[in-house]
Amino acid sequence: MNERLAYLIMLVSVPILWVIAIEVSGYPSFLLPPPDMVGDVLWSERELLLEHTWATIVEAMTGYAVANVIAIALSISFLYLPWLEALAIPWTVIIKNVPFVTIATILIIILGDTPLPKIIIVVLVTFFPILANVTKGLKSADSVLLDRMQTLDSSQWEIFAKVRWPSALPYYIAAHEIAFTGSIIAAIVAEWIFARKGLGYLIVQSMTQYRADRLWAVTLIASVLAVGAYMLVKGVERYLFRWQVEDLS
Repeated sequence: MNERLAYLIMLVSVPILWVIAIEVSGYPSFLLPPPDMVGDVLWSERELLLEHTWATIVEAMTGYAVANVIAIALSISFLYLPWLEALAIPWTVIIKNVPFVTIATILIIILGDTPLPKIIIVVLVTFFPILANVTKGLKSADSVLLDRMQTLDSSQWEIFAKVRWPSALPYYIAAHEIAFTGSIIAAIVAEWIFARKGLGYLIVQSMTQYRADRLWAVTLIASVLAVGAYMLVKGVERYLFRWQVEDLS
């Protein structure tokens, strides 16, 4: 079974399983709305949903871009300054393991209802997988190639660009599979606490208004964004490493 067929089966199965769940559970439509009711919400409230979806995307992508810059810069620094890695690792472990919901609350109290706290939360959630993978990838370069480059009197930049970074690229792409989708989830969770825009805000508002139809619509949009982010990463991976597929064929 190829990947496209698997996704097609999933798309067909979701509404079928949805309807079966409604019939088996017997829940009324205001608790478990049918697909057609959710579809009506997606169409009738499309402008509202698009506005809040765009707010979440901007926060997630901005935070994710900052996380990439910080993580790659630190990974390169660790390669040439080993003492910096020993100094920074305890801090990264603490940041990774402190509940970011608590951090989000503190940031919102300090910075107020601005996009900045949400962006910082996205950075904190996503930068660690990138940092760990890129650091490992840079250190996984073939020692034979490194010796050959040094024998040829190559500069540090040439060694990095032609050996170390190509070795780290598969690790970097693998980090995106976790971190890129995580950026969407982190932005939505950050919006739960205190926000006036975004999918997280709509989720809280729908819960307080007992709007299960809108809640399911927002959940569907969030799921599509996360799956779309994952598929985008896989598409980039196939493009960058298409030579491997050609060799296998």
